Amino acid sequence: MKRILILLATYNGDQYLQEQLNSLYNQTDVEVNILVRDDGSTDSTLKILEKNSKDHKLNWYQGEH
Repeated sequence: MKRILILLATYNGDQYLQEQLNSLYNQTDVEVNILVRDDGSTDSTLKILEKNSKDHKLNWYQGEH
């Protein structure tokens, strides 16, 4: 099985983030790993990332613009 690493940047993207992540997780015939850098979100983006990091192969960290 092929493995891929997806690099993703977020900033106040809670409205669509979970839908986007679900789309990535649902890829077939490939093992998906996701690395996210958040640019200082003030909405619930960080909560979504934290939950997904426990349930999926997702790692994230927070930085500044």
